[in-house]
Amino acid sequence: MNKDGKDFITGLYSEGDFFGYLEMIKESNYTEAASALENSELTLIPREDFLKLLYSSKEVSVKFIKMLAGSMTDKQEELLNLAYDTVRKRVADSLLKLNDKYNVKNEKDFTMSISRDDLAAIVGTATESVIRTLSEFKADGYINIKGSNITILAPDKLRNFRF
Repeated sequence: MNKDGKDFITGLYSEGDFFGYLEMIKESNYTEAASALENSELTLIPREDFLKLLYSSKEVSVKFIKMLAGSMTDKQEELLNLAYDTVRKRVADSLLKLNDKYNVKNEKDFTMSISRDDLAAIVGTATESVIRTLSEFKADGYINIKGSNITILAPDKLRNFRF
């Protein structure tokens, strides 16, 4: 959240994902907030136990190094996209990112429930811009909208059309 109270969502997590490990490695406090979109079960790993495992197991260390490297690469790409892509491209990419992360059954017409404010925080733009872009995507036949539910009808078109 910035000083004006505007949220920016920096990560999406699902079953089996880890978060907060960078702060544990740096031995600093977790500075972000986390919220669940559905009932969830979390496992807290005490810092001492995590560091002991990290320092004593080469396999665990390698896994976390790879996770950190991948996370840094993803963040760099997201920052470039935020700086240079159009709002339409960022909304399309965010919808595809949500689809790729949460459509675990690979459903043809995947439906997700997400508030326009949360989607705007993922995209990094004003809620009004997201609403306008979603309306355009609906008119183009790429998505369907029913309340807070968004169904992705044409993921390939969202991936491949020129913005």
